[in-house]
Amino acid sequence: MAAMLAPNPPFRARLNYLLFNSEFHCVVVYRLGRYARLLREHRPAAGLVLTFAHRVINRFVTHLDHVDISPQADIGPGLLLMHRHGVLIGPVIVGRNCVIHQNVTIGQRVAGGDRGLPTIGDNVWIGPAAVITGSVNIGDGVTISAGSVLSKDVPDRCLVAGNPARVIVKDYDNAPMIGVQPD
Repeated sequence: MAAMLAPNPPFRARLNYLLFNSEFHCVVVYRLGRYARLLREHRPAAGLVLTFAHRVINRFVTHLDHVDISPQADIGPGLLLMHRHGVLIGPVIVGRNCVIHQNVTIGQRVAGGDRGLPTIGDNVWIGPAAVITGSVNIGDGVTISAGSVLSKDVPDRCLVAGNPARVIVKDYDNAPMIGVQPD
């Protein structure tokens, strides 16, 4: 959210963002599901009620915005959905400050017996129509170009593209694309 708003925006702009930004709502629903899942471990009755509420709200958001993020996904702070349509995220691990564009699929690959899940580092930019499947490790600061199909590990700070995706540029700086200062 901080990447989208100017420093100290007027109250009306913040209210408009909170009420009408569908991408923000999708992230909030994911965070609600994640919280419900954690709550079930400590307070099963309250967690069950919240889990039910999440499933109802998530079903509505899935049909309205075409975004489905599994509450089993472990996604760090700073998730930014751009053009939310068609985003499917299964039980994966995603670091901080990840930018995900439309029509992206991230999840488990079942072909060939690979039941592993992707692990995505911090400050990763994922372009439109990218597919990330299987037991892959994506390093910090990686940029995945539009339409890439990624099923192999990627080292830190690389630009990958293609089907199958391969490293195009090493030591690539994607900080301007994700709106954070480089480490």
